[in-house]
Amino acid sequence: MIKRTSLTLSLAAILLLTSQSFAFSSDINVLSTSNVEALRVEMKRSGSVSGTVKEAGTGEELIGANVIIKGTLKGTSVDIDGNFTIRNIEAGPQVLVVSYLGFQGKEIPIEIIDGENVVINIELEPQGVVGEEVTITAQARGQVAAINQQLSSNTISNVVSKDRIEDVPDVNAAESIGRLPGVSIQRSNGEANKIAIRGLSPKYNTVSINGVRVPSTGDDRSVDLSLISSNMLDGIEVSKAITPDMDADALGGSVNLKLRTAPEELFTDFRIQGGYTGLQKELGNYKISASGGQRFLDSKIGLIANVNIDKYNRSADLFNSNPELIEDTQNDNLPTPSLREIRLQERDLERSRLGGSFIFDYKLPKGKLIVNSIYNKLDSEGFTRTNLLNAVSRRHTYSLSKNDSETSIFTFSTQLEQDFNWVNFDVGISKTSSKNESPKNYYWDFFEDNGADASQLGQRVLFGDPQNISPAFYNNIDNTFFNNLNVNSQVNEGDELTLHSNVTFPFDLNKVSGYLKVGAKYRTIDRTNDREQLGRGLYYGGDEGARDVLYQSLPQLDLPEGNNLFSLSLFLDDYSRSNFLDGNYPLGYTLDPNKLLLVTSVLEDGFFFYNGQGSLGNDYQGSEEYGAVYAMANFEIGNSLTILPGVRYEQEETSYDAKFVLFNSPTNPGQIPAFRDTSASRSGSFVLPMVHLKYAPNDWLNIRLAYTESITRPDFSQYAPNTFVGQFRDYVNAPNTNLKTSHAKNFDASVSIYQNKVGFFTVSGFYKEIEDLIRFVSFPLKEDQTVLPDINIPNLNGEPRINTYVNNENPAYVKGIEFDWQTNFWYLPSVFKGLVLSFNYTIIQSETEYPAFYVRNVPIEPRPQRPPFNTQVLTDTTYIGRIPDQPSNIANVTIGYDYKGFSARLSYYYQNDIFTGNFGSRFFNDGIFTEGDDVFTGQINRLDFTTKQKISEKVEVYANLNNLTNEFDRNYQSSFGSYPTYLQYYGFTMDVGIRVKI
Repeated sequence: MIKRTSLTLSLAAILLLTSQSFAFSSDINVLSTSNVEALRVEMKRSGSVSGTVKEAGTGEELIGANVIIKGTLKGTSVDIDGNFTIRNIEAGPQVLVVSYLGFQGKEIPIEIIDGENVVINIELEPQGVVGEEVTITAQARGQVAAINQQLSSNTISNVVSKDRIEDVPDVNAAESIGRLPGVSIQRSNGEANKIAIRGLSPKYNTVSINGVRVPSTGDDRSVDLSLISSNMLDGIEVSKAITPDMDADALGGSVNLKLRTAPEELFTDFRIQGGYTGLQKELGNYKISASGGQRFLDSKIGLIANVNIDKYNRSADLFNSNPELIEDTQNDNLPTPSLREIRLQERDLERSRLGGSFIFDYKLPKGKLIVNSIYNKLDSEGFTRTNLLNAVSRRHTYSLSKNDSETSIFTFSTQLEQDFNWVNFDVGISKTSSKNESPKNYYWDFFEDNGADASQLGQRVLFGDPQNISPAFYNNIDNTFFNNLNVNSQVNEGDELTLHSNVTFPFDLNKVSGYLKVGAKYRTIDRTNDREQLGRGLYYGGDEGARDVLYQSLPQLDLPEGNNLFSLSLFLDDYSRSNFLDGNYPLGYTLDPNKLLLVTSVLEDGFFFYNGQGSLGNDYQGSEEYGAVYAMANFEIGNSLTILPGVRYEQEETSYDAKFVLFNSPTNPGQIPAFRDTSASRSGSFVLPMVHLKYAPNDWLNIRLAYTESITRPDFSQYAPNTFVGQFRDYVNAPNTNLKTSHAKNFDASVSIYQNKVGFFTVSGFYKEIEDLIRFVSFPLKEDQTVLPDINIPNLNGEPRINTYVNNENPAYVKGIEFDWQTNFWYLPSVFKGLVLSFNYTIIQSETEYPAFYVRNVPIEPRPQRPPFNTQVLTDTTYIGRIPDQPSNIANVTIGYDYKGFSARLSYYYQNDIFTGNFGSRFFNDGIFTEGDDVFTGQINRLDFTTKQKISEKVEVYANLNNLTNEFDRNYQSSFGSYPTYLQYYGFTMDVGIRVKI
């Protein structure tokens, strides 16, 4: 495990900053008694002003509104709670200038009193053209709020506003974020669960809730956003160019989910809805949520809580084919596409969630104390039915698996904020954890050898329509026998502890104002992965003992006595579906899970399982420790130019323990493998300079430039040294313990234009240069060859295939451009005033060199008198391709409409092909290397519709209709032409609900 000494710099910095901040507060207390009057004589007399900015009539906070002192450089933006504070204002009469895009500005005379704070609450009216008032609708309010928050941000970002979430909420946070420019959605059984920002995989993003980092929920570093219900959120901000005070491991971007805060008056909000899933014709979906909060004791204490529970049928139909390139002996040994098998699956899946949040805050004389806690749990359970047809071996396999899993995240944080006018600080501690557990999963399969007519298959083994495969198989259930059963479990856990401290020093010079900010962060992660797998064969000759036990123990199943095999006909279920895979492929025979569970329980109780320790090759445990310090400044030059330079230093140390697993005999299926303990550690440090520039010469133009540096660390499974040698020694999974952390240089530019009738239009460009990007490689191990040094590969006979990860030697590049247009048509006559439009379009390109390998025949020197005259040499090379998960084009179009108490929104999502990976290099003895094995998704054209009707001020009904186009996912492999190699149908879903606000 890690010796937690090398990162004490960060921890010491946190303690130092905190102690100094408390010392500052003590000094101020001293000054406030005997020395304050003397100090005031020497200083210019000044005071401050604070208050709120809200919408007239509704009382909604206008987050991001600008408030400045007229004729000076002093100003600020309204924070997420609707509050603002301006300090060090010269005593005497002043004019407060308040502006908010889409609203009428105000100039308010105030009197600043020396040494005192003036409190003022401001209300603004919506505005059309100059001097013309309009009534802003619900969806337009959400649009305007997002625009203003985006403009007030110090970084290049996109926002989903509080109003947009509350109006007609999406199913989860991933769906909401997926409507922002440059964001593509990844789905699991039709449900959005992860996002890719600017073409970079979900694991390259950071996700926080109220600034507290959310731990990853699997073997990589990504976060399952479907865990988080949108009902508990108060807004979402996606930062595409980080600042020095943010975690640097955000190669794609940083997502911050903001929770609701307690209002002054008591509020409660209840929602209940039911739903329908078209694929399985399921009416049992439901969702219930409740939230409430209030401030107490003269607004000193705020309490707010939220709870939600739901259940959804998330079934899907899947098609997979397994094409590969082979040497066509009838065509000069040229690589030719070959269809080996097709896999037809039905995932009958039900997902349920339980979540809640609690926030407590206490207002101190010069700050506040905030405590929040969040818990979310996702349960998934169901069956997967598989019909596998292998065109090469002519084996026909039916299988059934029962899968239950539970994923949960928990966060608890405490933060203290203090503002002493000339210095302010915040210090906090957070504890987070994640757990992904599958307590007991089952798998059973039956197969029929020689299950297809070879004469009917003919050339179908070579390139052809996959639909031509299934008619050649016999489907003889009496000749299809019980082959194998497995029981496995997995627990993946992560615990994180974070300490942070930030200190800010505001300053006000003659023509420059702003602040200096320094801070530190210390973060530890402890992770474990534990898998157990047990199995039993019931087909081979040595398994008659187990079959005899089953015959004697389960007479109700009418199993055959003696050495006879168990046929599929004994375990048939009556379950069937006519619309499986849209009617294009057969689901085939289905298996009875109750009978199979009986068989499993008998063998499990009788200890007839084997291979229990082979799963040790997947286990690991370890710790990661990170420390960071940073310094940055914010220079406000005049009222139009902002420059934010800074630098961040990050240091990392990680250590993992795992197993090296090797089977002693490749011919004994029931053997216990040999294993030994292994460990690995790594460390690194990074200096990351950054600078942001914002130029707003007037209220209709905003220009931003940014140069930032960011990093991304290896996934846990890529680094933990759990080397596993396959039982037949034909492959080795060997993680690379010497992987480097990837490092990116990022260039961003953005221009925004606002005009009252045209709306808000933004063009953003980005360019990323990524060094040491981590890639998967696979190659045959040749004797006395060391293509990849320092990787823990065993010395084995033969040529097993090595599967591992490497850092690319040459940089990878990502570039693109985003267009974003948001407007509402307040100027149209009559009922057309309620129209709202949002449109964004993103073009992305990427390029990286992929490592690849091929076998080259090299003459033996000196030439021997007898053959062989050549020797085979494994040679490494590269080829150019796109980065995985990168789409080329993304578009979102949303048309909203509000009229009195009615609201509706139609959303269109387009995504063209995404590069998902490469099946690996192909090897030919003549040295020919073929690289045509890239895999891409098909286009996505999806329509969603949401509507809401107010019954009264406190009651409304709503409906969400998702995937109206019945869109489905599909992949294509470049070597297989126009036929899809992967299909997933998940169908149309609908939710109808009622909301009550008190």
